[in-house]
Formats: sequence, C-alpha cells, structure tokens
Amino acid sequence: MRPVVLYFDDHHDYQARLVRRLHSLSYDVYEVVAMPATHETAIFNALKSMTKDTLDRVTVALLPRHISLETLSDQPPKLTVCIKLCERGKENNTNESSFCSREHQTSISRPIQSDIRINEKTTKVYVVSRFTRASEIDAIIRRHLIVGTSALTALHQHSNSIGTHLSFSHEASTRVTRYVIGKEQSCGHTVIYLPIKPLYKMESRFRRSHGLTIGDLIYRFSEGDIPEISDMGQWLYMHEAGYYTYALPERSDDLITCDIGTLRQITNAWRDYTHTRSQPTTSWIDIEGMPLCKILELAVLCDFIYVDAPIGHSDKEGIARRELGLFMAQLPKECRILELPHGRRSFAEVNHRGHDKESNIASKL
Repeated sequence: MRPVVLYFDDHHDYQARLVRRLHSLSYDVYEVVAMPATHETAIFNALKSMTKDTLDRVTVALLPRHISLETLSDQPPKLTVCIKLCERGKENNTNESSFCSREHQTSISRPIQSDIRINEKTTKVYVVSRFTRASEIDAIIRRHLIVGTSALTALHQHSNSIGTHLSFSHEASTRVTRYVIGKEQSCGHTVIYLPIKPLYKMESRFRRSHGLTIGDLIYRFSEGDIPEISDMGQWLYMHEAGYYTYALPERSDDLITCDIGTLRQITNAWRDYTHTRSQPTTSWIDIEGMPLCKILELAVLCDFIYVDAPIGHSDKEGIARRELGLFMAQLPKECRILELPHGRRSFAEVNHRGHDKESNIASKL
C-alpha cells in the first residue's frame, strides 16, 4: 500500500494545480488525498470521516500556515512531516524546519519554533512559500515517506544494484530517472545518482565546485591514480532531493566527451562501491547525449537497465526499435532488462534469455 500525503487547503485553484503536479511527479510512489478546508473544524470533521486504512498510511501533511498543527491531534498516527504553505516568502524557506513533539501538539497555539526533539513521537515542520516549485515539495515528501511492510520485505530480498537506461527522448529519460529514484527512496534504500550527460540537460539543481568533483575523479583515473573502492564515497554529497551525487565539472560536455575507457573504469569502481556497501543501496547512471555504442559499453557493467521501446509507425520509431533489439542482444544475461512504459502501460520486465520472475527493483508499487 502506498503512503498518503494528506493535503488541506482553502485556496482551491492552487490546491488543484499542486495536486495535479504532485501526481505527475509521484509516479505512484505516494498517493495525494486532497480536501478543501476553510477552518480547523472542517479539518477535524474530515479526519473523522476518513477510513482507518487511509489514516494509517498518512506520512506527510500539507496545510496552510494559519492552520494550527494541533488540529491534527493524534491523527494520523504515523504522521512525521507537516509542510506549511505561506503566502509570501522565498524558495529557500524549504530549508526552514523544526521538530514538534506529538504529545505537546495540543498545548500550542502559535507557529512551531522549537528546534528540540523531545521524544520519539515528533513531527517535523517545514514552512514553504506557495511560490515554491512543486518539484521541491515533492523532494521533501520523498525524504520522509514511511515504508510499508511489503516494501520492507522487498528491501531485504535483493542485493545492492547499479542500473542505467536506454532512452530515445529526453522526456523518457527524465521519466524513468524520476521513477527509479523515487521508488528506491520509498523502499528505504540509499540512492546514488550518477549523471553522464550534458549539463544543459540536467533537470535538478546541481553543484559545481573545485576539488572533489567528477572532473577530478576522471583526471585521477586517466592518470592511473585510482582511489580505493572504500574511498569513492568522498566524491559524493547529499543532494537536496535526498540522494547522493557528485559535484559536476565546469564545462557542459566534459562527461559525455570523456574517454570511454576511463568511464568504464569509473563505472566499475561505482559498481564495486555499491555492492560492498552495508546499507541497501541502488546506484543509478543517468546517461544522455552519448552514442549507442558508448552507452552499451557502460550498460554491460550494470545489474539492470530500463529501455524505452518507442511506439509508432514512422521511420524513426522503426529505426529506434531495430537499434534497441541489437542493443539488448549484446547485453549479458545477468543484466535484467526492464521496459519503460508509455501512457498507462505498466513497468514490466522483458523476457530475456530465460530470465526468472520480475526483479524486485522494478516491481510494481
């Protein structure tokens, strides 16, 4: 069962737009339950009318800032984060947060300002502007989703893995990357995001700096100064979206024009680093803007790959399907091949050289 984001608001048009945007961003990782609310009594009555199953799945609440957190009282029981929407403010308000004890909620009648976690039953509060991008609200939600029993079971059923994708459009590339990262985060896995693409195709904010960047790592490997596998984590930092990634180089095409032999060495190092981590970890190589022959040289090192099977009868779709068939034929049998859906088609594993049942990595939510 998916975790629930409970959303009350008195700005109905804004609520409808945000719900549509969160739905498109969630890719079924979580469910948004939206209700109108002009005052606290309406919220209280709405909570009473909700089923126990829905209440038990609520992890995150979205509220207008003027609505007191005490309105939610002890319902829902698994609530861990409250995102309060204010009328004014800058986008960096998403970094402002505090903790509120669930036992102390009923004794407050002002905005939460305490920064002390009093006991295990706490609710973290974020204050964000209504002008904040939906993708940033989605990132906050994903960082605090509570994993259900079935997801926890799946978490322990497969080993750490590294994967990539073959996509024939930027939209498909973005869609599968968001899906994989969101799904693995919702299962409680550590996600390492490893982009190999032009910087102008990056969807999220990214860091560029001097020192321990991917450019520095490329230089070290090209010079034979290869770090120990256990030291690879030094090149990673925690992104605001909740995954680990590396700082990017200065020039836009540095990653895709790098010598493929060096990229293979680095990919092998990330693979070994992923497999040796004690925590459940999924590394995702987001490749875009490279020739198919170079993508193949990196894909053969991965444990799984998502492919984009174009639908249509034009020449370009026919050529893409032909290249896709040739590409898959050269993958090792150990590499799980997963199909990227179009529209309402579900994620399903492609039968590939007698593969067994669908991998847990790409199982439906």
